[in-house]
Order: sequence, then C-alpha cells, then structure tokens
Amino acid sequence: MTKLLEILLLTLAYLSTPTQAKKKPMNVLFIANDDLIPMIKALDPKKYSYMHTPNLDEFTKHSLVLKNSHVQQAVCSPSRTSLLFGRRPDTTKVYDLITNTREVACKDCITIPGIFTESGYFTVGMGKIFHDGIASNFSDPQSWTDLNGTTTYHNYFEGIRRYHNVSSYNVDEEKTGQIQDSQVRDHAVSWLRNLSRRDSDKPWFVAVGFRKPHLSFASPSRFFDLYPEDEIKLANNPYAPRDMPEIATPLGNSKNYPDVAATGFKGHINETLVNWKAKEEVRAYQAGVSYTDYNIGVVLDELKALGHWNDTIIVFWGDHGYKLGQHGAWCKHTNFQTDTNTPLMIRIPGRTEGGIVSDALVEHVDIMATLVEAAGLENVETCPEEKPWTVRRCTEGQSFLKLIDNPDAPWKNASYSQFPRDPGAPRSYMGYSMTTDKKLRFTAWVDFNETTSTTTFSMNGPRCGFELYDHNIDPDENTNLAYRSEYKEMVAKLFGQLKAGWRATANALLSS
Repeated sequence: MTKLLEILLLTLAYLSTPTQAKKKPMNVLFIANDDLIPMIKALDPKKYSYMHTPNLDEFTKHSLVLKNSHVQQAVCSPSRTSLLFGRRPDTTKVYDLITNTREVACKDCITIPGIFTESGYFTVGMGKIFHDGIASNFSDPQSWTDLNGTTTYHNYFEGIRRYHNVSSYNVDEEKTGQIQDSQVRDHAVSWLRNLSRRDSDKPWFVAVGFRKPHLSFASPSRFFDLYPEDEIKLANNPYAPRDMPEIATPLGNSKNYPDVAATGFKGHINETLVNWKAKEEVRAYQAGVSYTDYNIGVVLDELKALGHWNDTIIVFWGDHGYKLGQHGAWCKHTNFQTDTNTPLMIRIPGRTEGGIVSDALVEHVDIMATLVEAAGLENVETCPEEKPWTVRRCTEGQSFLKLIDNPDAPWKNASYSQFPRDPGAPRSYMGYSMTTDKKLRFTAWVDFNETTSTTTFSMNGPRCGFELYDHNIDPDENTNLAYRSEYKEMVAKLFGQLKAGWRATANALLSS
C-alpha cells in the first residue's frame, strides 16, 4: 500500500510539473520576385516617395530588412541557382539561362526546398522559383514533395504565359485573360487554404514566384493609373561611367522587343531610348512593381485570415536588379550596383516585430544558411574548398540571423558578384566584383577558363580592365577611379582582397 501511494504521488508530481511540449516547427512562405530594384517606398521614402507599395511597406514593419544585399550574378538562372543551391556560380558552373547545374556540377546537391522536404515538411512551389525550362529540368522536381508519384514538371504550376510580344502591356484582364502572376497569386491562395484545412501536424513550405516587373512589363490597367504619364522621372545618368572599360558595357535585352527596336535603339555605349519611349518603359515598370506589391498583399492577407501569420516564417527576395536607363541601359547583365542590389527581407514571428533595418553587407547565397537556422533545422556546413560541388549538403554562404539582435554588428567586409563576357569565344573573361564595407565597388575583368570554371586572375586578354567606384561620393557609379594615379595603391590592395575572395571574408567574420 505504501509503495502504491508512493507511485501515485510521484505520478501526480510529474503531471503537475510544467513540461515543455514539443513545439511544432514553423511553416515557411518563400516569396520570389524577378528584376526588382529596391523601388519600394519604405526602403527609401525620399527617393521613392512616388511609389505605391503599401503591402511591402507594411511588411518592412515586421521584418529584418537587408538594404545592402547583393546577388552573385545579375541574371535570372545563375542568380536563382546560386541562391537555391546555396553555392556560388563558379561552383554551380551556371552562367547562362540554359545550363542545368545538375548536369554539369551539382548533380546530387540539395536545394533550399529540398532541405525542407527531407526535414519532413510538405513542400510545394508555383510560379518562377527556379529558372524555368531546361535550366532546372522544369523547376527541379526532386526538390519538392512528390504530388502524384512521378518526378516530372507536370507537378509544378507556372500559369499560362500571355502578353510577351512587346515590351509593355496595359492589360484589361477581364477582356483578354489573367496575367501569369495573377494566376500564380490565386493558385497560392488555394494552396494555403488547402493546407490549412488538412488534418496534419506536418509543417509546410510554400514557394511563390512572381515575375513582374520582369519584361515584358504587363500589368492590369489600374496599376498604370497610379503613375500619370506627365509625372514619370527618367534616370539622371543616361551615359556610361567616365573611363569605364569597354568590357563593362551593359548587354541590352529590351532592344530585342519589336516596339523598342522600332525606335532605333541599339544598346550602344552612351546611347539610350528616346524620351517618350523611356517614359513609357519606366511607367510600365513602376506599374509592375505595384502589381507585384498587390499580389503579395493578397497572399499575406490570406495567410493572416487563415491564422498562420504567427506560425510562418516569410522570406521575400529578388533575383537581381535592373537598369531603367541608368548608364543608358535597359537591362541587367552587369556588375553595377543597380543590377546586383535587390530587396531581401525575412519575417520571423516573435523576433522581427517592429521592423529591423540593417545596412550590413549580405549576399543572396546566405539565404540557405539563414532560413535553415531560423526554422531550427540542422545547420548547413560550409562547403570544402576542393570540389565543393561533390558535397551534397553544404553552402558557400553564412547565416545573417544574428543581425536581428544587432543590425549594426560588424559583418562581412565585402560581398561578391560576377558576370561573364565573351563565353564560347577563343578568349573569354569574367568580371569579378566586390562591394566593400567601406562603400567601394571594385571589379576586375580577368582571363577566365571556361573548361574548368576557374581563373588565375591573369589579365593578358586585350579586354581586361578594372573598375573602382566610391559610393561615398559617387553612389550612382558615374566615374571609374581605377586608372587615376592617386588610386593606384588602393586598386592593388582591393585586387588582393578580391583574389582572396569570399572565403577570406567568411573567415574574418567567424574570427570577429
């Protein structure tokens, strides 16, 4: 009897002791955008006072906002491959819109959605997350939860592509059909509702990729109405930087659209669009930004209505920026600040409320390590220096989660980007670029071995050259200082830092 009473008392004591129940992992909403410069009112109220972005403005109040984040190559597939595989272009060996890293380098490497799939999440994507088509075998089927017992692209919803024969469209969707992003938005809402209704404790990872303001600039009419034609402002530097090496010339893509070509625009150095067409393009781009802001708002409002605002991590990222006449160009495809810098925000319930803004240098290759840490999953280790593409689960980025607690903390001394020139030619080049914590951007255009995806940083080719811009006095990068005698010592020092590369930056960060 005494023994029985002892057991009963111990049991009651155990039941009355507060115990920490196993917490359900947070869901993840992973929102991607295409060709977006930081043209969001809340990010720069003075510069973008005319922009209508109420939903993203509100989102900044609940997020860590990284104002100084840079992509690893400013064009769709290389940037997205780098971000999603957590590795840099010289590891993925993706520099164009066709190559699939699983065929040339990272055959078995795991991606961000793949990590969540293997961690027990239900994962589904829609719209443009990976670069679509053969570059990802139609959105990398192996990364997602298998919906129907196959591993084909038929699992993946992209929407029907319309409005792509000219550079801009003012669309009446009721008359001519939904724009692709509207279809993706509605599909995302349906998925969120379905996942909320299911009887499962399994967390979910939903990726939603919006294309606008990517060319062609197609948006519903009401978003054009936000921007009267007579109020459109054009770039104040429609010319190449002084003393810019010719190899840094932007490669134009808007010139390939018939309505742009009809103006006579060829994309040459110090040439830009005629004013009336330039204003038409800028207005359509701004409408595209507001259209995307609206679509994101619909998805976030649905998340709140379903009761998932406080149990869902939200990441919003762009794949690169874009030039709207800056340096005379209408494209990305360079290492200029306006191409490599694009919005990056992350909301973690209970940690980022009130909004946190950081000017620390971060890179989009850092998103994998950051999101994995935020979700409480097993950390992703740094890839080895030798043959990093052979290691299945690793990254070449670093988590920036600590910036939530101290957004002004000493951080990376540089971010790294690159862009190729003359691929397939007898002599090819790579522009390796670095933005430093001293607000300098330095680029070296060097000889590049396409076979091995490597460089010795030799500069024997006739097109090799340097660029140096001081953002402290020249934030628009209008004057290349690299060939001025008084900057000779600085160029040599920065070239040494560029050669040491991201690993030296990472090691310095770890030891600080």
